[in-house]
Amino acid sequence: MIKVVTIFLIVIVTLAMFGKLGWLGKIAPKGLKRANKPKLCKKCGRHIIGSKGCDCRLPPANKG
Repeated sequence: MIKVVTIFLIVIVTLAMFGKLGWLGKIAPKGLKRANKPKLCKKCGRHIIGSKGCDCRLPPANKG
C-alpha cells in the first residue's frame, strides 16, 4: 500500500512540474491555460476592475 501511495505522489509531483513549466502546451485544456495579465492603470498602476476605468481619474468624493 505504501508503494502505491509513493508512486502516486511521484506521478502527481511530476505532472505538476510539467504543468508549471508549460510543457503541456496544446495538450492542456483551455481552462488550465493561463489567462491574460490583468489590465493596469497607466497613471497610477492599480488593477482596473470593471468597465468604468480607474478611480484615480475621478474627482475626490465630498465627505462630511
